[in-house]
Amino acid sequence: MENLIQECVQGNRKAQRLLFEKYAARMMAICLRYIPERGLAEDLLQEGFIKVFDKLHTLKGENVEPWMKRIFINEAINTYHRKYKVNIQN
Repeated sequence: MENLIQECVQGNRKAQRLLFEKYAARMMAICLRYIPERGLAEDLLQEGFIKVFDKLHTLKGENVEPWMKRIFINEAINTYHRKYKVNIQN
C-alpha cells in the first residue's frame, strides 16, 4: 500500500485510478449518508478524491482509509451546510 500511495503522490495516474477504484464504493457510501441526492453525492465523491490526491503527501504513518474517511466526512458536512444553509451558532 505504501508503494501505491507514493506513486499517487508522484502523480502516477494509474496508481491514482487504483486507489480510487479500491476506495470509491466505501467513500460513496459516506457521501450518501450525508447527502441523499445521488448526483450531489457523486459530485462530493469527485471533490473528495481531488482533495485526497492533493493532500496525500501529508499522510504520515496513518492508515489511508481512516484518513480518507475524515476528509470525506468533513467535505460532506461542509456540502450539507452549503446546500441547506445550516448555520451553527454558539
